[in-house]
Amino acid sequence: MSNQMQGMDTEYARQVSGEMGSHAGQVAGVCGKLFARVAATSWIGSDKDQFQDDMSSHFIPQANNAAEAIDSQARVLNEHADRQDAASS
Repeated sequence: MSNQMQGMDTEYARQVSGEMGSHAGQVAGVCGKLFARVAATSWIGSDKDQFQDDMSSHFIPQANNAAEAIDSQARVLNEHADRQDAASS
């Protein structure tokens, strides 16, 4: 008989899912802090304006989309764990 697990270790999957959700929140928080720090610099001029515009129109939305995708996948992983537990009981 094999000692290999078949199916999912649901406890571990839920742990990973929670970590993914936590990290997604951290990504969003870091992006907001970075933008605030750039805005607070003493840098003045069109270069700063362009940099801030690039951050707010490209970088921040892309980073937030990545954070949302991570959070979404965390929920999917948790749903798989729920289904595995339901099938195993």
